[in-house]
Amino acid sequence: MNRKKWVQNAVVAIYVLSVTYMMGKWAIYYAFLERGYVAVGGEYLFILMVAWIAYKAICKFWNVLEEKEDAETGSK
Repeated sequence: MNRKKWVQNAVVAIYVLSVTYMMGKWAIYYAFLERGYVAVGGEYLFILMVAWIAYKAICKFWNVLEEKEDAETGSK
């Protein structure tokens, strides 16, 4: 794996983990406030959906950047 791809994968992982962590903390706290007790519910499905959406968003961002770079350099 070349250096550029390694950095891209590292950025994707950090972005997805940070967004998922922040939204997960919020969702669990909000569910606790609504219920009044600790339980397992739909907030965990929400966390999985956030992770998937964050991954798709950052991958789309990288694709757009690569297309722009290719257009500027005239490659492909």
